[in-house]
Amino acid sequence: MTKQSISTDCDDEVTRWVARTRGPGFALIWLPVLMLSPILTAVLDGKAVILAVHLAITALYVITVVIAHRGLPQRVGELCTIGLMALVVVQFFLSPGGQGFLYPLLAIAAATAIRLRAALGIVTGLAISGSFAEGFATMSLSNALQFGFATVMAGASTYLIRCLTGTIDDLRATRRRLAGLAVVEERQRFSRDLHDLLGHTLSVIVVKAEAIRRLADSDPAVAAKHAQEIEGIGRTALADVRQAVAGYRQMRFADELSHAVETLEDAGVEVETTTPLPHLDGPTDTLFAWAVREAATNILRHAHASHCTMKISVDESAAALEITDDGHGMGSNPTGSGLIGVRERAERLGGHVHTRSGPRGFTLSVHAPSTEESE
Repeated sequence: MTKQSISTDCDDEVTRWVARTRGPGFALIWLPVLMLSPILTAVLDGKAVILAVHLAITALYVITVVIAHRGLPQRVGELCTIGLMALVVVQFFLSPGGQGFLYPLLAIAAATAIRLRAALGIVTGLAISGSFAEGFATMSLSNALQFGFATVMAGASTYLIRCLTGTIDDLRATRRRLAGLAVVEERQRFSRDLHDLLGHTLSVIVVKAEAIRRLADSDPAVAAKHAQEIEGIGRTALADVRQAVAGYRQMRFADELSHAVETLEDAGVEVETTTPLPHLDGPTDTLFAWAVREAATNILRHAHASHCTMKISVDESAAALEITDDGHGMGSNPTGSGLIGVRERAERLGGHVHTRSGPRGFTLSVHAPSTEESE
């Protein structure tokens, strides 16, 4: 089993990891890097008060970052950030050293917890004020410039990643909506096609039927002529409908699978499929094509899934298709015209359909007899 994916311009592992990052991990990963040296220095020097301040900074930093990702009101994270700034100022008066580690940490917290329109300005202010503080404490221009650069880079990178993840969320939501609209548009197109085919024809049939009713007693010959015309119109309409529906019914499993994978991945759903695809006889191929179309439609419209697998297996006597997603499920007794249609098609071939729904996803299993060997 391999994973089918759409190539993108940004397809490296780091970018995908950043895109999936939703929690406080990126901000917390820098905590041991930035706080290990000040804490160890305070321990080795035996400065209990400074150690306590550093530990308080560490604890409040964790609280600030976690709160920022809990969906609480923005002001809660901002108040925690203000408290963190106050602790850093206290630490500066107690011990002027160590700012090179604390200010980048403070910049990361500000970029994480403060509202976006103000975060970058605060990061810049921290870098400037911290550079002056470090320069006066060490009387070194080089240290001040390095300090400012580290603070700006720490805060700006966190700010940009926060913007990136928010943009990706918006894009995925838009893709889901567009995919759902595509399904609705396809169904509306089919309805319009049938209306265009049958609307005028049925109107003509109604008019001629009324004429037959009026002329049946007074002019049987004319009424019979109208009846003959109705028969011809009905046969022509039936042929037109069959031709139109054939365009929807003549589906190939490989084409539907490829289309479903592309549509789902456009909506932000990872898809894994069996490859290479085994050979299927005609009726089973069509059945599985309908099953894939219906499953993809349900995932797009109802499941809100992030991952989906489509497995197919064939032996000498049977073929099986199993489609599983990790979405919300469809209740204890999933029903719908699409699933009913798939079940009826499977039963006509002597097969069967099973569904399994729960809070961790939905599974559609379609089985059909097969008389042909796998390729």
